[in-house]
Amino acid sequence: MTFMRNKKLKAFSLLAAPAAAVAVWQGVQAEPAPATTYEAAHAAAAASGSMPKECTISAYGRAVDGSSFWNTTAQGIPDVPVDTNCMLDQFSINNFLYLVGDDSSGNPRFMSLAPWYDMLPAYGAPADYSGTYSKLNGVLINNTENMQQAGDGFELMDVNNQMTAYDIRVNEPFYDYVKNWKLYTSVGMTVAEAAFNLNSKVGGIWLPAGDTSNAGAMEIKTSWRAFGDASKNLCPSDIMHCETDSKGDSWGLVGMHLVQKTQGHGEFIWATFEHVGNSPDCSTGGTNPIAQNPTSPTGASLNMNKNISSLNGKTGWNYFDYASYTSAGGSGGICSFPTQSGGQDTLCLTSPEGAQAGDWVPVNICRTQPIPASSDVCANSMTDPTNLSTIACLNQSLASNFPSSLASKWQNYQLMGMEWLFNGSTGDGAVTKGCFTYDENDAKDACPNYPGGNKGGELGVPHYTRTGSTQMANSTMETWMQADMYLESKFSGTVQANDCFACHQPQTRSYQGDMSHIFGRVREK
Repeated sequence: MTFMRNKKLKAFSLLAAPAAAVAVWQGVQAEPAPATTYEAAHAAAAASGSMPKECTISAYGRAVDGSSFWNTTAQGIPDVPVDTNCMLDQFSINNFLYLVGDDSSGNPRFMSLAPWYDMLPAYGAPADYSGTYSKLNGVLINNTENMQQAGDGFELMDVNNQMTAYDIRVNEPFYDYVKNWKLYTSVGMTVAEAAFNLNSKVGGIWLPAGDTSNAGAMEIKTSWRAFGDASKNLCPSDIMHCETDSKGDSWGLVGMHLVQKTQGHGEFIWATFEHVGNSPDCSTGGTNPIAQNPTSPTGASLNMNKNISSLNGKTGWNYFDYASYTSAGGSGGICSFPTQSGGQDTLCLTSPEGAQAGDWVPVNICRTQPIPASSDVCANSMTDPTNLSTIACLNQSLASNFPSSLASKWQNYQLMGMEWLFNGSTGDGAVTKGCFTYDENDAKDACPNYPGGNKGGELGVPHYTRTGSTQMANSTMETWMQADMYLESKFSGTVQANDCFACHQPQTRSYQGDMSHIFGRVREK
């Protein structure tokens, strides 16, 4: 999830709150595991027999069905093994299923999380967290700031020439932390930034991690396709989730970033989900091949535009016009896109900027990193370092065992990527407390005034490594920042970013705190 781009990740801490100087939030901490590499820990788990053979919804002896919310990655596992991609993929899917399930009001639970504008009001303090269903704000969701994608400033048009919009919501631990520490004001942010610069091990914004009984801070960013006046029933509610905003317009859910902090994962676990009808794969061999219409995980043909007469028959995708693709010479199941080496006749992911500043044009969208679709994908699902086969196997398993408690439309949403951090050569176990670095050697600058950290990254400041889907992107949120893309943007130069940690930093700054860029939306002076 991202609201700023092209920034290097530098430092991170967990348990400090922004008191006048260095107050520390006292949370339950996991016992650190011995420092090692992910590969070594994974091999040891496999040798001990504690690791499943395949990553299915029943791997590790627990059921991924969304019947309850999981606070920890090891929830439901009696003898907790070392964390693996499969374990955290299961965790992400289970909580997605829980959040899209209906609450007592008959609405999906994620719509009862607090919208960002309730937590960061323009004037005064936020009200108490309500936890009740809140419609999409028909005015704010149409504002430019809620339509531009992070970093490049591009806007995403669907096949009906309507702009995609974005909504952000947080859970109660996140909301209460911001309210209690007055981080909804620029003054509060200034105090927090000063505390971080004074001592980055304990000072700054560090959201609660929760424990086995309490959820940690969670932020959800969702992307929505516009279907206009809800009374016209253009949104295909039987195959995608549709919401009516406060002005009476209809929106279809096309993507979700689910970002959650847990005990032992103070870096947050970053997962992204998409509707299978968004865009096909740029190349062959994946689960979403180029065709007239997308196919659901159950094998049914979908038409996302079946209620729009001008599009029905042209294309069944949300962001890929099959008719224009074929008329431009597209064939063979491949859609070329801009890369660093250039290339001729790119048909997908070209710049959406029109000839005139402020003009936007529809662009055919494809996924540059497909989820594999081979019949034996599960055989490699516990050892694939890219996490792609792991996700593919888990998605297949879920499709065959989808919870009967959920509406069938939710079968059309799939996990596309999940990323997290693991012990590095100088890490001291799980990411729990104190500033740290990864993938760079400027620990002194990354962690200002870190106690004992003046010797740099090798000593003093812990160093972690990223793992999981390290080239993760959501085609509706980081459309032009997918793996292997190379595109010039007038807003921020060359657009190149392949994962969440390339853009989200742990520092407390005017626009960010504890990995979240939501603080850049503070409006109260």
